[in-house]
Amino acid sequence: MTFVAAITAIAERFLTERSFELIVTPALADFEFDGHEPGWRAFTARRAVVMALLGAFRSDAMSGGDIGTFAGLVLIPVCYYSFFFLLGLPKGMPMASGPVAALGVAVVALSLAPVIVCYWPERQQRHTSTES
Repeated sequence: MTFVAAITAIAERFLTERSFELIVTPALADFEFDGHEPGWRAFTARRAVVMALLGAFRSDAMSGGDIGTFAGLVLIPVCYYSFFFLLGLPKGMPMASGPVAALGVAVVALSLAPVIVCYWPERQQRHTSTES
């Protein structure tokens, strides 16, 4: 699967049509123009597409008004698993240690993934009218 196909598949699954057309499509067009050159330009073109995708995710999350519910659904497993991991830490282990920080990042990432997959709304399909 190519980079453009992967980004398009993700965007079609998770973004509204408006965000896809206004944010991601122009970034993909720029990538098609600049992304085939080797080296740093290809990297920056891919980075621009990923940043546009993340910006579109943010735009959809904020415009939907459901960001509080989304954050709450993420925080429930974060709090649950963090409690048990902190309960099992050995005495004297500093909270700012590398393993604890890595565990914290893993807990947040693993709590975020199911909420994104299950809660994120389906993309609304374009309604085309047929004239008789």
